[in-house]
Amino acid sequence: MSEELREQTITGMIWSFIERFGSMLLQFIANIILARLLTPNDFGLIGMIMVFIAISNTLVDSGFSAALIQKKEVTQKDYSTIFFLNIILSVFLFGLLFVTAPMIADFYHQHQLIYMLRILGVILILNAFNIIQNTQLIRKVDFKKIAKINVVATFLACLLAIVLALKGFGVWSLVVQMIAIAFLKSLFLWIWNTWRPSFIISLNSLKTLFGFGSKLLFSALLDTLYNNLQSLIIGKVFSVRDLGFYSQAMKLSDVPVSSLSGVVTQVTFPVFAKLQNDLVKMKSAVQKSLKSLVFVNFPLMVLLIIIAKPLFIILFTEKWNEAIPYFQILCLSGMLLTMHVTNLNILKATGRSDIFFKLEIVKKVIGISALFIGIQFGIMGMLYAMVVTSYFCLGLNAFFSGRVIKYGIMEQFKDVIFTFILSIVVGLISYFMISYFEFSYLISMLLMITVYVILYLGISKIMKIEALEMYLSILNERFLIKKNE
Repeated sequence: MSEELREQTITGMIWSFIERFGSMLLQFIANIILARLLTPNDFGLIGMIMVFIAISNTLVDSGFSAALIQKKEVTQKDYSTIFFLNIILSVFLFGLLFVTAPMIADFYHQHQLIYMLRILGVILILNAFNIIQNTQLIRKVDFKKIAKINVVATFLACLLAIVLALKGFGVWSLVVQMIAIAFLKSLFLWIWNTWRPSFIISLNSLKTLFGFGSKLLFSALLDTLYNNLQSLIIGKVFSVRDLGFYSQAMKLSDVPVSSLSGVVTQVTFPVFAKLQNDLVKMKSAVQKSLKSLVFVNFPLMVLLIIIAKPLFIILFTEKWNEAIPYFQILCLSGMLLTMHVTNLNILKATGRSDIFFKLEIVKKVIGISALFIGIQFGIMGMLYAMVVTSYFCLGLNAFFSGRVIKYGIMEQFKDVIFTFILSIVVGLISYFMISYFEFSYLISMLLMITVYVILYLGISKIMKIEALEMYLSILNERFLIKKNE
């Protein structure tokens, strides 16, 4: 990796972290306030229809944004073609949701979902307007601008939702929050990115990009459907209240999981794409990326598992206690997400969307089969089935990506196993050490975090873990640059 690309990657990673964690932190704080003002039923109603919004959003993108990022040379004709295609698709899907809203409401036996779904459908059109603008900034690795836009938009939308909840708007405060985020992001992207479409639709551009993008589209559809299938089943088989608890657990686990995976996707995909013609350099970049990511992800997930009870009671009050075991299992599954994403980005960056698509089909068949077996044992059984599937499917991802850059599952396993074991052992020590004493929930949580961090970093330093040395080196470089300035 060249020095320039390395600097771009580090800078991009930092700003992408700021954007992801900034936005998620704001939503997290807003969610704490909203969870105290609203009921599990309110969150359950939103959870029931998000699967349909998520699938429609995936269709609007159509995999073309990834195709534009992966393509070496992109023309104005390419951008304009995909822009207008996105708009047309979004309007069509909005109309489809509008018409089918009564049937979806009947499926759940919740009449008010009709109006919620029809209004939330506007998000599809709003998002279609910002896809190309956002894609251009990612191609330029300009995550600083993306961070500013997303953080500001999220702050204003969350503030509006809290005000509405205080005024007694109930579940509609959550609806308005989502629409406001989509609207403000589109508005700011059009203000701060100078690109404008030409009135061109090129069939050649469409054909070229569709070859790569279509496979990613179908893969993304499978992934979106699978990831939202749990909510659909819980909402149908169990109750709105149960889905509310599950949704809250999912939202809290998504703060670190989605932030980290989002950063990995946003930064490593364009960086790996630039190295696609030099697989030796790509392997080196992937290896360093993987080690540095699991060094943060593994301990973070374990730490959240051991502090789950005091965390939920402090943040959401005891009315949300039923969500605690759901949250812990989701964190156990989330430990591997950065590894999944890194391996899949290898396939996308090297243009192997054919393997990517076939792999997604196989994984989803396995996952859905496990899901329906697990649901026989209740929600907990379903969640444990997801964990087992996640660990098994990582092996599949690593096997196929490993064939591309000669960095397979066994080599990856050797690179991360010590961090994995260390994270769990330190977690067990911290939990039993503090749980032995009777402290308040706040003191107990703070002590567990303190003991965990000291032990984890201390042992990592003694053992000279490569990832820690990389982080310290980056911090030293940044500190020296600022000092010299």
